[in-house]
Amino acid sequence: MPSLRKSDLPIAVLLLLPVFLFVGVFAFFPAFYAAYLSFYRSDFLIMNNHFVGLDNYVKVLKDGEFWSSLAKTLSFTFWSVLGQFVLGLLLALVLNQKIKATTTLRVLITIPWTLSPVVIAVIFQALYVPNRTGLLNYFLMSLGIVDQPIAWLGIGTAMAMVVVANIWFGMPFSLIMQLAGLQSIPNDVYEAATVDGAGLWRKFFQITLPLLKPTILVNLIWISISTLNEFDLVFALTGGGPMNQTNLLGIDMYNTAFKAGQFEVGSTIAMLMFIINALLSLIYVKSLKTENYY
Repeated sequence: MPSLRKSDLPIAVLLLLPVFLFVGVFAFFPAFYAAYLSFYRSDFLIMNNHFVGLDNYVKVLKDGEFWSSLAKTLSFTFWSVLGQFVLGLLLALVLNQKIKATTTLRVLITIPWTLSPVVIAVIFQALYVPNRTGLLNYFLMSLGIVDQPIAWLGIGTAMAMVVVANIWFGMPFSLIMQLAGLQSIPNDVYEAATVDGAGLWRKFFQITLPLLKPTILVNLIWISISTLNEFDLVFALTGGGPMNQTNLLGIDMYNTAFKAGQFEVGSTIAMLMFIINALLSLIYVKSLKTENYY
């Protein structure tokens, strides 16, 4: 690759400047401003902020609604990540085999990942309509499995149904990651194991899983962080209801900042979410270092 000449440097900087400005204005500035607001009592656009130190953090940590939202978020994250990982791994194992129409199946399975979260929410709203016209109710009643329509997004079932929607939305990424990991494992290893008399389960637990572990850990980092920060899918599907049963941290942050007008408290919740994400990433990175993957 030819090296960049000094005469080309101004042109390169000029061409990259719009990107740097875009990222700075729409990514870095909001992040730093949120961190700044978390230490102040603010009237948002009116520049008369008053420094309050850690008072906002104390206020949030003493709020029972924050801990309730955190518990819901952790539950949502655990079941979503588990579903995405297990289903993605199973489908990756299937698509890694020499079967017909593998390419077509890969395209069809990865379609949900190409859609926006709001589109996914609209699709599942049509599935979850709480009367006979709802696709899921119509299907189950036609088979005689249920006698009456079920309010899928009602009290007691909303969180489970939101998890199902998120699994369907996020599973293709897990599938792609783990399929790539499976295809990087040399066939010679499996052939040698076959010669040694290893069966299917022994190959899976003693060859596939150990060699796939680096990919699994990277995959878990991504889907855990993205699920922990989930907002648009859940907000479009339930708005945090009913009775706050799906009120995740992201939705709590939005309601606090933009509905209640407490921008400094909303920013504090955002910073606490950042800390949780950082700790989660640190745990995964430590796991990678422990296994000497890099």
